[in-house]
Amino acid sequence: MRIAAGLMCFLFVALGQVNAQQRQLDSLARLERTYVKEDTIRAKLLNDLARGYYAVSPAKGLQYADKAIALAEKLPDKKWLAGAYSAKGTNKMALSDFTAALEYYQKALTINQQLGNQQGIANNYNNIGLVYYSIFEYPRALEFYQKTLTINEQTGNKNGITNALGNIGNIHSELNDYAKAIEYYQRALAMCESTGNMQAMSGILVNIGNVYTQLSDYPQALEYKQRALELSERQGNKSRIANNLSNIGNVYTQMGNYAAALQHHQKALNINEAIQDKKGIASNLSGICTVYLLQQDYTTAGVYAQKALATSRSIGLLSTESEALLSLSKIYENTQRFDSAYIAYEQYIALRDSINNVEIQKQVTKKTLQFEFSKKEDSLRQQQLLTDVKLNEQILLATRQRQELQLKQNAIDLSKKERELQHLAYLKTQADLQYAQSENKAKEEQLTLAENEKKLQATQVNLQQTQLQLIAKELQAQKTQRIIYIFGICLLGLLSFLIFRNYKNQQKSNTIISLEKKKSDDLLLNILPGEVAEELKEKGEAPARHYDEVTVLFTDFVDFTSFAENRSPQALVSELHACFKAFDEIIERHGLEKIKTIGDAYMAVSGLPVADAQHARNAARAALEIQSCIKQRQQAEEDTFEIRIGLHSGPVVAGIVGAKKFAYDIWGDTVNTAARMETSSEPGKINISGATYALLHNDFTCTYRGKITAKNKGEIDMYFLEGKG
Repeated sequence: MRIAAGLMCFLFVALGQVNAQQRQLDSLARLERTYVKEDTIRAKLLNDLARGYYAVSPAKGLQYADKAIALAEKLPDKKWLAGAYSAKGTNKMALSDFTAALEYYQKALTINQQLGNQQGIANNYNNIGLVYYSIFEYPRALEFYQKTLTINEQTGNKNGITNALGNIGNIHSELNDYAKAIEYYQRALAMCESTGNMQAMSGILVNIGNVYTQLSDYPQALEYKQRALELSERQGNKSRIANNLSNIGNVYTQMGNYAAALQHHQKALNINEAIQDKKGIASNLSGICTVYLLQQDYTTAGVYAQKALATSRSIGLLSTESEALLSLSKIYENTQRFDSAYIAYEQYIALRDSINNVEIQKQVTKKTLQFEFSKKEDSLRQQQLLTDVKLNEQILLATRQRQELQLKQNAIDLSKKERELQHLAYLKTQADLQYAQSENKAKEEQLTLAENEKKLQATQVNLQQTQLQLIAKELQAQKTQRIIYIFGICLLGLLSFLIFRNYKNQQKSNTIISLEKKKSDDLLLNILPGEVAEELKEKGEAPARHYDEVTVLFTDFVDFTSFAENRSPQALVSELHACFKAFDEIIERHGLEKIKTIGDAYMAVSGLPVADAQHARNAARAALEIQSCIKQRQQAEEDTFEIRIGLHSGPVVAGIVGAKKFAYDIWGDTVNTAARMETSSEPGKINISGATYALLHNDFTCTYRGKITAKNKGEIDMYFLEGKG
């Protein structure tokens, strides 16, 4: 629900506030009856009464407005007459007499323009804009709101600026220009914060939350609606608190967070029950019903749907009654109660058509009012015809667009109605079919019962014959029982001996199996990552998986071919083994997963099979330690390798390849790029890509090398990793 920033900001006045206002008005009325002098004091008193009664009793407000006009016409200061006309227009607005409201606001505007009363002019423009907003004439409303904003900015009226910005935001929101709406709402919100206007701030926060809900940006919607709730709680306005809780519950429902949705709807329901707000109660019951219906808890949903239906009917709330009937139809249909579903859906369609007829009548009334406004403005705005030509063209365009939209909507409504009738016919068919099936089932049960009675009689005869045979067999059985008993004791002794011997053999076998299983598991863990090995043992397979962020590490020994030519095979393998063993210990210590060695190349990856946000840092630490390890070996032994190291971060696919001698491997462009980082490195250096540098530059010291051409990759930003920062 959108909250207008102007006159309509009082829509949520609590019951206690209304009573307090009534007491204040009664006090002013008693003073008016005793003060009979026709001066400015009495004029102010009458104007205050006329303005105050619009929210309590507009009819009485009009009476005081007429008195104020009659008195003000006699006074030399015409500002009182402008105030009286404005008060009468406000009471006409409260009675939805928009034509008369516009007339009196225009009279007040004319007087204030003659007096040069800028603030009065700004207020009149705002009220006229509100009239146009109420009859959906958004371009005209926007024109007057902009005029209000301009004057309030010139006079420095911060509350007036806030009010105008909020109203302009409402116009853009109604026109689905959500970016503009948020822009103006945010400006209004900033102004509220500077002035401490908490009541206006609460309404603007709700409006911003509603815009983000329309945009399906639910986290942002929740943020603003929660802030509105906190303000309402600080003000102690229970009606607003319940409304905000209900709005938050609706957002959670759209997000699929049903537990949070139920919690907020229930809190709102408790408050509305305490303040006896039946309209709020009906809305909360309908909201709770929707949550349970989405969770397919049809029993609980049905309970709340019935409560919502009863409450809305008791106060004539047609929209909520329609929602409850539609929910009940869905509940009955999903629980195979097609008869009840048909009745509920039929009632829903009838009520929905009734609501549509009311809305059509409202639209006809609005169009009539718009026509009357256009006639009245011909006499009031002759001096502005030249400046209004362009605006009238915009209004005509907007009217045509609305007519085209209405034609499309009528076609959609007709199609929807045809689908509803088809659904209604389907429910009727299902109900009739269910009834016919019930009758056939009853007949079948009667036939089955008769057949069962015949079978029972035959069974009783057979039972008597069987009993005689059993008596004869029992005598024979007693003779053989003794023989069987003796034979059974002997057999039991032999069986016990065999079981004991088998138990001993099984213990030996289990011990051997356990040892072999441990060897097998250790071998599997040596080949595959622990998580992948467990999945393979449990499911018999370990499908390939995609990982969004990992860091791949490649190492390679410099001039390995020439090194190998001058060494014996035994010395070469021994040196490789010593280096790779040290590498294995380093990557295990830093949580990396070794993938494979290819000749003198060593490949490992950080961030899988378990995702790790620190994958780049862990890989960097491992690379630095490998670099340090090789330097130490070079200092201790002259006859050893020089190394190049490369790192790159990005997505990969990992899985098992092969059916025999299978291996765990990774694929993707990230792997290829990491290999290019290694080949583009220099002896004794660690070369990293720009992607890895972005993850490391806050914690490690790196030297930019510039854009370097890598094979099949083009130019890539490269850095030397020097050490920890």
